Amino acid sequence: LLFMEESGRNRTPDRLPAVEARPLLAACDRHLRRLVEIYEPQYCVGIGGYAARRLAALFRAGEIRIVSILHPSPASPAANRGWAAAATQQLIASGVWDD
Repeated sequence: LLFMEESGRNRTPDRLPAVEARPLLAACDRHLRRLVEIYEPQYCVGIGGYAARRLAALFRAGEIRIVSILHPSPASPAANRGWAAAATQQLIASGVWDD
């Protein structure tokens, strides 16, 4: 999904008004929970802090292993200095990816 201001600027989901965010998050949460039921993954990877927090809010401790990696946002100085290498290192450190 992509949310944009009238100016064309990106609007992140955490900046949506609550009246818009509630039904959107409820639909996304239902869909994600269903995907996890179907695929039974060992890990769910939140790309960025927002995604990781949403996963943590949706799943109880021990239900699934939640991992967070750096978001490749152009606004993130860390992501602009070698996102692929940083994300790979985070996935290896968390046990998601074998080196």
